[in-house]
Amino acid sequence: MRSTILKGPIGNIHIQEASPPVTAGESEPLPVVFVHGMVLSASLWEAQLARIGSTRRAIALDVRGHGDSAAPEDGNYAPVSCAADVFAVLDEFGLDRVAIVGHSFGADIALAAAAIAPHRVAQLVLADPPGDFTQLSVEMYEAWLVPFQRVLETEDWRPAVEAGFNDALTGSLAGTRDRILACLAATPGDRLLGMYRGMFAFEAVDALDRYLAAPGTRAHAIIAPSNAFPFSLHILRPTLTTTTIPNTGHWLMLDAPEVFAKELDICLEGL
Repeated sequence: MRSTILKGPIGNIHIQEASPPVTAGESEPLPVVFVHGMVLSASLWEAQLARIGSTRRAIALDVRGHGDSAAPEDGNYAPVSCAADVFAVLDEFGLDRVAIVGHSFGADIALAAAAIAPHRVAQLVLADPPGDFTQLSVEMYEAWLVPFQRVLETEDWRPAVEAGFNDALTGSLAGTRDRILACLAATPGDRLLGMYRGMFAFEAVDALDRYLAAPGTRAHAIIAPSNAFPFSLHILRPTLTTTTIPNTGHWLMLDAPEVFAKELDICLEGL
């Protein structure tokens, strides 16, 4: 596995990469790009990189403000802005068309990239995507999202965020819980708040519709059992091919890496 620093739109982008030996004259399978979610880094995908990288090129990037990638000075973590970093990686390696696997907030980034340039994304895999908060009912918006957003704008926001992460860890392994909460504690507050703002404003359903309206595109969601909200993508768009991995929390690739890997293999068949 190789680690590289690239130049991106706002500064350095750190990536981890794995690939099999290239045999002259053989066609190469479609490369896969992995995008992690809040508070983590490309290391989230190490098991998947090692496995998939044995048969095709696999790249994972540190999302801006995470790991060794630069943080935006203006605090802009809108998925559309973060997608520019994905394209910078594709352009650096001359990758015209790829599969993108995004988890959580990274699923929104993957969706944004796919909607912007569907001709460059043959397969979109959404790992427990957060859904579309712009589609909330008025009642849920006023009862839940508005109070949460108000708390985020105060100095006492961390307990509310920690409670949300603990809810998302329901069903997770103890090792997953320890790792995620340690990463949360180490993440600067301004970066977390910027990501929440970007996620809450992102029109995920519209992005998915625009991507799938283009020829030669396909999408698959792999979700945890708890992902059953009125604003969940597979509920708002029942035609979205969706697989649930039982006995997992939100970080399902850590709770059930082998099962997750098998689902990825299914998504990548024929590519």
